[in-house]
Amino acid sequence: MKHFLCIISVLCCVCTSYAQDTGRVEVSGQIYVAIDDVENVTVYNASTNKGAITDSEGAFKIVVGLNDEIQVSALQLKPFKTKITEEVVANKSLKIYLVEQINSLAEVVLLPYNLTGHLETDVANVKVVDPLVFSFGSFENFEMPPDYKTKVENIAMNQGQIRYQADFVAILSGLVGLLVKNKKKGVQEQQNPRLETPISIWADAFSEDYYIANFNIPKENVSEFVSFLERQNGPEQLLQDENEMQRIDFLHQQSELFLKGLND
Repeated sequence: MKHFLCIISVLCCVCTSYAQDTGRVEVSGQIYVAIDDVENVTVYNASTNKGAITDSEGAFKIVVGLNDEIQVSALQLKPFKTKITEEVVANKSLKIYLVEQINSLAEVVLLPYNLTGHLETDVANVKVVDPLVFSFGSFENFEMPPDYKTKVENIAMNQGQIRYQADFVAILSGLVGLLVKNKKKGVQEQQNPRLETPISIWADAFSEDYYIANFNIPKENVSEFVSFLERQNGPEQLLQDENEMQRIDFLHQQSELFLKGLND
């Protein structure tokens, strides 16, 4: 009896295994992608924990069943998952179209230039800095301190010599020029004996604004007032600082006389 039960159990397991195996078939697959590198792409059946690897042409063979989950992965490709359909099982053919992995990083941070990767955009956004130009002029204008290449002056041997001699040529030229200038001036005075008109001491001592502001002389009559002062023969001592009060009193009296004469 025990042997009979064991035989029945073994037969049930064999039938179950056979039923499971008969539900899966071997299919021929092909990987399609825009790049040439389609070799060694992993095709994995997550339902049976079995997989296959593509050849240089992207072809592979794998055992699959209805609704099995197929996972495809490679470093250069984006991961892909798919389910086995009845059409795949019936045709025993599986075609998978993949997309190239453009950027494998989740985030790319470019510091410190904030580049976008697009050359035209980055060139347009680059801040142009004007170059700093440093100019020190001619090298001959520099005063270089003495160094180890500077000629050594023997001060002890040169104490009895005149180190800085006078420029006698320049001195003689200056004297000759002065004599010629004085001679020309004397000739001009002989040819033109007329004397220059002396400058008025009152016009030279004060400006027009001084007479206008302090003594109410009209601007157009300032020259006449200065001539009027000259005719009064005011002493030159009034122009000295210690005689300021007398000078102001004198100018005040003369301005009243001058203005009175204008009004008459």
